[in-house]
Amino acid sequence: MSAKAPGTVSVVRVDGRATITWERPPANVFDIELLEELTRVLERGEVAGAHVVVLRGGGKSWSGGLSVEDHLKPRVSHMFEAFHKTLTTLWNLSPPTIAQVHGRCLGGGLELLMACDLAIASEGATFGQPEIRLGVFAPFGAATYPHFLDARHAAELLFLGTPLDAQRATSAGIVNRVVPEEELDASVALTAQTFCSYRLETLRLLKKVLRRTEADPWSCLEYAERVYLEELMMLEQPEEGLRAFLEKRTPVWKDG
Repeated sequence: MSAKAPGTVSVVRVDGRATITWERPPANVFDIELLEELTRVLERGEVAGAHVVVLRGGGKSWSGGLSVEDHLKPRVSHMFEAFHKTLTTLWNLSPPTIAQVHGRCLGGGLELLMACDLAIASEGATFGQPEIRLGVFAPFGAATYPHFLDARHAAELLFLGTPLDAQRATSAGIVNRVVPEEELDASVALTAQTFCSYRLETLRLLKKVLRRTEADPWSCLEYAERVYLEELMMLEQPEEGLRAFLEKRTPVWKDG
């Protein structure tokens, strides 16, 4: 197995806006260590105390998803723990959050986006949950997309694994607005500025109400993770698709 590319997470606070950027070339794939670093950054005072938080991937993509290597035993349980903590920390963050998306937004990267309050994407961005192609599924997506999206769009994303372009992602309810690539930074900055012009305490109380009145995803997520770890991983060839991906070959299934 090749050495892993290092990943970094940085935060820049300008007035009321905190911008979090992660970088792990070439595709911003999240391994356990990068997830843990993102969680630590989300917990920092300059983030928790902001009017609004912008989340973005550095380089060419938002994120290519979670590390396939970390889906293998014995790291998969640790990976689920780390991702679960990142999602709950982001979900429970007091300030509103904006996902600034360009390039690929796949797998766990899309699940991360769905834990944000708003999403603004460039025209060339693509969105998808390709896990089914590897013989597994996305627990957070399976637990929450039927609540966040309409049932048909949720089923298409999870069952087919076919990526959506930015316009279809907008129609599905994944993205709030699509803008030309060269206007993405300015569009996000303008939206963040709008948040910063409003009373901070009111924004936080509104988010508290919105989170309370939304479907609670965490009991559903615990069930989805349990099915994944205790049933899916107990099947014959539980890692065939994952290993085939790493070995750059077509998986061979024995279940008909």
